[in-house]
Amino acid sequence: MEQQQQQQQQEADCSIPLTSGDAITTEEQQSLMLFDTLIDLCRNNINYFESDETETGLRLHGAFVGLIDHIEMAKPLVRTVQSFMHEYDFDPSVPGNGFRSFLAVVECCVKTALKLARYVMENRSTILFRKALYVKEVEAYNHLMASLCTCLQHAQTLREWTRESGDLFPDESHSVEELFAHGGIINQYCFYGRCLGFQFCDSIKPLLKFISIGMAGFSEGYYSEGGRISKATSLMYTSTKYMLDPELRARRIVNISQNSNVDFCKAFWFLAESEMMHSLPSFVGFKVKVNRVITIPPEPIQLKQSTDGTEQRSGSTAGENPVQEDIFVDIPIPKSHGGAAPIKARLISAVKRKGMIGERSNSQRSTIYPASRGLLFHCHGGGFVAQSSKSHESYLREWAVTLNVPILSIDYSLAPEAPFPRALEEVFYAYCWALRNCELLGTTGERIILAGDSAGANLNLGCAMKAIELGIRRPDGIFIAYCPVLISFVPSPARMLCLMDPLLPFGFMMRCLKAYACPSLEVLEENRKRHEQRQAIVNAGQQMRNNNVPVMVPTGSDRRDEQDKTPDRSDSGDDNSMWEQLNSANTVQLQNQHLSPVSDTASDTLALKSQSLGNTIDIISPDESNTITSLEEDSQPITLQQVNLNTERSNVTVVDDLDMDMPSDISSEQNTNQNVSNFINSYVLDTTTNAAGELEPILRPVSRSQSEENIVLDIGREAISVQNLQERVTTAASNFVSKVSNTLTSITASKPIAASGSQNELQTNLDALIARSPSDEFIFHVPKDSHLSPYWATDEVLSQFPPTKILTVVLDPCLDDCVMFAKRLKSLNRSVSLDILPGLPHGFLNFATISKEAHEGSKQCVQRIAELLEIPTTLDDPGTKQGCC
Repeated sequence: MEQQQQQQQQEADCSIPLTSGDAITTEEQQSLMLFDTLIDLCRNNINYFESDETETGLRLHGAFVGLIDHIEMAKPLVRTVQSFMHEYDFDPSVPGNGFRSFLAVVECCVKTALKLARYVMENRSTILFRKALYVKEVEAYNHLMASLCTCLQHAQTLREWTRESGDLFPDESHSVEELFAHGGIINQYCFYGRCLGFQFCDSIKPLLKFISIGMAGFSEGYYSEGGRISKATSLMYTSTKYMLDPELRARRIVNISQNSNVDFCKAFWFLAESEMMHSLPSFVGFKVKVNRVITIPPEPIQLKQSTDGTEQRSGSTAGENPVQEDIFVDIPIPKSHGGAAPIKARLISAVKRKGMIGERSNSQRSTIYPASRGLLFHCHGGGFVAQSSKSHESYLREWAVTLNVPILSIDYSLAPEAPFPRALEEVFYAYCWALRNCELLGTTGERIILAGDSAGANLNLGCAMKAIELGIRRPDGIFIAYCPVLISFVPSPARMLCLMDPLLPFGFMMRCLKAYACPSLEVLEENRKRHEQRQAIVNAGQQMRNNNVPVMVPTGSDRRDEQDKTPDRSDSGDDNSMWEQLNSANTVQLQNQHLSPVSDTASDTLALKSQSLGNTIDIISPDESNTITSLEEDSQPITLQQVNLNTERSNVTVVDDLDMDMPSDISSEQNTNQNVSNFINSYVLDTTTNAAGELEPILRPVSRSQSEENIVLDIGREAISVQNLQERVTTAASNFVSKVSNTLTSITASKPIAASGSQNELQTNLDALIARSPSDEFIFHVPKDSHLSPYWATDEVLSQFPPTKILTVVLDPCLDDCVMFAKRLKSLNRSVSLDILPGLPHGFLNFATISKEAHEGSKQCVQRIAELLEIPTTLDDPGTKQGCC
């Protein structure tokens, strides 16, 4: 008993976190104490099971012997890394880099194995001790320690490559293939089986297990044949199977990581965009008064040029500089990979503010607070291929309430349909639009801060660089979280962490980067065709407007087919986009009216009239337009898009994600909307050949198969009549029975994933993947563009960067990116800070509402953003405190 108490005291002493001021000898002594304690426990168990002749007893004996061997192998490797890891820190007060991260992972493994060995020692002689279970646990940590030893060997190779430069990234003469050739094969299975999430904090571990089980089960349905019922049933069965069998789950996840394509990554991550997940923030999140989707039209914008990057602030009075003539810069409209298209953004605010979009017509219904001094310009993460402002709304609500400033979150286009530089062009254009229209966002624009995580952080850095290069007002501060700044297949110590990351596996990360930075020829060809089709629609509309002929884009199934070809938008739920315009004499009063495709009575959008000559946008009050708006408190996922691509006279469309209550004075508008709707349903756009043999657009009536009196249900554009209702019900019931019977014979078999490059060759032997190099299919060339990889930015540009706050985590594959970028800014005497949080994964902000440690990390983000905004973060009455209004 006394010996056990000494061992517990030694473990407690070893768990004390080290500071950067501790000597190397102290770190070595603590590591040796931890390792030696585990070795003593293993020897104790070896002596006990040495006399056990059963199969499980022999396996336990061998597992503890192997664990000692791997611990002895790891000790000198740990000492070596400890001797140089401090050379790569950003600052002595902020110790952190990929080398330190691997030592932290090894320490977590040793501590967990120590608990396991102690439990076996204390319970091995009891009647309830399950040897068959714990032999698998000990063997799992045996394999885990072996893989970590291989990772430490790779870390030493990286040290040799970066010894002279002192950078965490080796030069271009070294590659990932060369790195893996210097050491043994890493067994990835051990990271996704019984040891899944061992390196993370306790509140994160069950979440990672749940996500991993869901990923494995989702892959079964994704790659299987059958309808939705069959796939849903298969998902329930296979998820249970992967929950009960960790080894099978590990093999499946490794298989997914190495063989699935980027479409699977998008499909799995877009599960967060489901209706259930959309409604979750309104139940568990903070209460906000404003939550709206804004559609920004692609029209010309001019901004005043500034030599120091501080001019062109909203609210400045005319005549401040009467001598110097203003120079204006033309802001380019995003046109890469698909041509000009509207940009969606979400406006979130804790209170309704003066001048904010939609508040003129609602000023009598709720309190309107003064305009805020600050604005938070946000870009969401998602590997450039997935997620949206809606999936990040849970923590954005808290930020909006705590910071008490409006937040504009951009839903940029996603790869692979919209690769680089499309997303960056849209983010920069939206930033310039926000500069030009601060009053519509409820802010004076005195302080504008860029904020983003992961891919969104990368886009924010590119946005700031473009603002500096064009000479317009740069942001007043930048906050980035776990940001990739070098989009390239370059090895680093921290990037090897993705080999064991449940949320960002190696294959997922590289496929996302490749889809964004190196689009395939097929994607480029599709983008070219999409641009031609969109331009043809715009040209046809322009021709018909010149001829004073009413213009409509085809509706119904034709419109849905066109939407399927448009660049992927991050808000996947908005499927009801309607591009319509009427210019006849009979509908001149509805010039700027946008009709809601989901409203039965009146429009529930807010149209803003924009004059391209003066480039000013004014809110249309109820007496100026037929627009009908109603904005309420609680958020509900109402998904609408209305767009007008006419750059001569375009509209900003606002969609409120709050419950809609229509005003009382809408009878005339309802009748007018009904007339327009009847007109739209009666005609479609077609083409004919004129006398000169040229195609020209015409309007032709739509033939009706049912009489209006016979329609009993009206679903979208499809009418269901009494005659065919019974036939449809019978067909649906027959299909349901057929699907259920087919499901029972298909759900029990595990569906293989097609290996990339050949859809006919199925990879059924999962164990064969253990001998594959993780880099076999990820050899691609990335252009050396500073807008793509801010790490390559010139000193001239970085020397003009605003104050920057960087936050990352110890176990982040992008940790080295953040450290290196912070060191570059520091070397140029720029204001920069770096925070490194322990125990959290990449993307932890999405777990802020369900994990205590993740929520504490989110609060740290709020604190850093508040420092950039120069405002307090604790506000009792958000509308009256100084510093934010």
